[in-house]
Parts: sequence; structure tokens; C-alpha cells
Amino acid sequence: MGFLQAVFNLARREGDTGNGLPSLLDLPSDPENGRVIRIGLKVSSMSLPYAIVGIGTIDVTDVLPGETTEEEWKARYLFREPSSPSTGWRYSPVIKIGAPTTFEKFEESWEKFRKTLSEKTFPDFECKGVLAAGSGEIIISDLEPRKKEIFSYMEKKRSHTLVFGIEENGAFFYPGDLPPFIEYCKTKLGALSAQSEEGVCSICANPMTNAFHLDRIFSFATFDKPGFIPALDPKNIEGVFPICSKCFDTLNHGRAILDRSYTDTNTLPGYRLWIIPEVMGGGKAEAVVLKQFENYLVERKASGEGTLLRYLTASGDSLVFHFVVWQKMQAKELVHLMVEDVSPSWLAVLESKWKAVRKRIFPEESERDMDHLDFLFTFIFYLFSEQNPKSADDKSVLTKTVIEIVARLLNRQRIDTLWLKSLFVSRFPSLMSGGVNPRFSLRKQLMFIEYIAAVNQSVKGFTV
Repeated sequence: MGFLQAVFNLARREGDTGNGLPSLLDLPSDPENGRVIRIGLKVSSMSLPYAIVGIGTIDVTDVLPGETTEEEWKARYLFREPSSPSTGWRYSPVIKIGAPTTFEKFEESWEKFRKTLSEKTFPDFECKGVLAAGSGEIIISDLEPRKKEIFSYMEKKRSHTLVFGIEENGAFFYPGDLPPFIEYCKTKLGALSAQSEEGVCSICANPMTNAFHLDRIFSFATFDKPGFIPALDPKNIEGVFPICSKCFDTLNHGRAILDRSYTDTNTLPGYRLWIIPEVMGGGKAEAVVLKQFENYLVERKASGEGTLLRYLTASGDSLVFHFVVWQKMQAKELVHLMVEDVSPSWLAVLESKWKAVRKRIFPEESERDMDHLDFLFTFIFYLFSEQNPKSADDKSVLTKTVIEIVARLLNRQRIDTLWLKSLFVSRFPSLMSGGVNPRFSLRKQLMFIEYIAAVNQSVKGFTV
């Protein structure tokens, strides 16, 4: 419950409990790396249903242009990923198309985009009376000869999204600027909840007539992840941790803040690390302490400085941290690790032991960034990746091993050094043929084993 409460408090601290529609929506792309290609649709009139007569202006813009807030732009895009890629509708005519390499590759992938538009986007808008019958066919037909124009706006290594809106008198109207698209989106969002007779909210304990579930906010909150949901009962007909609409809005907004300000993608290569702070005891200092932490993360993201965990060790025990390691796999989110209530003092112990062991094993190396906790966690991943696994199954096993080690370190749990030694020894043949310096790698393995032994000694007597 600590993780959920901390996310809930992120939204409450900002004095914004979701504010309805925007809290249920997302931005179509990362504001820093994403680009939006706007497709202006010409209509015969601005009355319903919109009868599309062709495509007008196509241009490109930022995900968050101008001074408008992120919440306001969410309300204009009306974007949210459907629960499944095979869903036969979209919340709004906004389609991700990724990053280009060459026009030939773009043309190859166009068939997939075309299918999404023709089968999973426009038909339902026509069925629900937002677009006139046949509008989707006209749009797709007019897009075909303008593929090169669309591609000309795309930049390498940046994600791109097609946003279809209405063009009228030279102005572009986003879906969220038009009441019919807003009502359509609201209807689809209404399906996120289920009727709940005599139910109570799992967070605020107030009675509710409609129940929302955490899997609509965190897609890894499913019945096969019992460790994530407090008191999860698979027989509960209400589903996964039912909550009322107000708390759902608040948690949705907290999730948005989490993705925006508390996500680290540098420390553990290939994974996303959420670090959620919580003030011990709360009180008047809570807002100040949390704001300092958030400001640090914003500055760090802007500068590219990789010192997040180093900052945590010096935060003082007014804070505790909740860690979640997860992966984005297309439309899925796979949670690998969740550790709650980690104190800065324990993080400082982990760092000090690492610094001492590293200095003993590599005395020739001067004190530097490698002494800090950021490097330790990255080091663990690279240490095991050096084992050069040949198969996907092998890689999966090693990934789980690394996650387990990180979890036990954060949880103040002992790690069996004999098991660790056996694991390294079993990988010696692949290490010797892996193209790395075996002597140097073995020395790093020895250092890590000694480090785990030192941490095990500290686990016995450590108190928060």
C-alpha cells in the first residue's frame, strides 16, 4: 500500500486530484523527443456527422507547443492507448507511427498504419455518427499520394504521431477542440468502470456506484501479479483493487506525475526505474522536501547527469523511497521489481560498502563516479551481461537473477555468496569465449562477491 499511497499523494500535493477528463488521458509521445504531424481534414460543413471531402494542410509541430500546460494538451489530443492493440476503435484519431530510417522502410510499414486507420479507427467514428459514412475511405485514399510529404516531416531517432483534426478557414482544430470527439472519448472512457452495488472504495472507503480498477492505470496490476495489489483476492468479483471515480482520477494524475518527474531510464539499461519519495511523518515540511526532490530530478533530466542514487543517499531520513523496475513492451508494461520503504541511511550503507570494496580490489583506480550507488546498480547489469548468453532463455534467466539481486540489496536481505560463486563458475566457458578480458572480468566478479559478503554482515545489525 506504501507505493499506491505515495503515488496518490503526488497528485494531492499538487492540489489537483485529476480534474476529470485529462487525468484519464496521456500525451501521444514524449514531449522532449516526440513530434506531431497534423493532418487537416476538410469537411463539407461543421455540422454532424462531419462529411470529409479531402485532406487539406499537413504540417509538423511539437507535442507541447506554446505555453499551454500538459493537462490542457491532453484534453486537446484526447489520446489514450486502448487496452489491447487489437481493439477495434481508438479514443481519438491519433495514431503513433514511430521513427523513420528510410522512405522505403516507411513505405513498408505504411500498410500497418493504413490497416489501423481503416479497420481500428475511422469505422467506429462513422458508426457512432461523428464522421459521415465513407469518410474513412476518403481520408485513406487522399493520404496515399501524400506519403512522401508526411515522411519529409519525420526526423531520425524521434517518435512521430499522426493527429487528424478538422481544418476550417485556415485553422486546425484538434480532436479535443470539437465537442463530438470529446463526447465520443468520454463514452469510451466510461467503459473503464464497472457497476458496483454496495461497494466501497479501496482507498477512501467511501460508498461507490461505479468501480474503477488499478489495471486501468498500471497495466501490470493484474491477477497474475498478486504481489502488487494489497489483499488481492482472485475470487473478488469486483476485480483488481476497486476504487471510486474520485480516487481513480487522483491516481491517474499521480501516474502522470510519476512518468513525468520520477522516472529514471539511465541507471538500469533497458528498464524504467520509478523512485517515489514519501516523507516520514508528513507535516508542514512535506511539500518543501518533496519539491526539492522533484526539482533535483528535473534538473538532472535536463543536464543528463547520472547521479540519482547518489542524491538519494544524502537525502536524510526525512524521506523513504519506493522503487519499481519495469519494462515497456509495446502496449504492455512488465513489472520486474517493487520494493517499498527504503531509507536513505540503508542506501548510504550500500554505497559505503561498495566504495570500500572497490578501493581494496582496484587500489590503482582513483576515487571517482564509480564509487557511487548509481554505478553499482549499472555495474551489476553489465557484470552479468558479460556472461555472453547465447539464447533468449539464458538472457531471461540472467535478467531475473540481476533483478533478484537488486531487490534483495534494497530490501536489506542476505544474498548467498556460495550461490553467487556457483553462478559465476557455471558461466566460465562462455566468459572465456565472449570477446572480453577474462582476467579483468574475473577480478570484477571477485569484487562483487566480496561486496555481497560485506553487505551481508551489515544486514544482521542494521536498523532504520
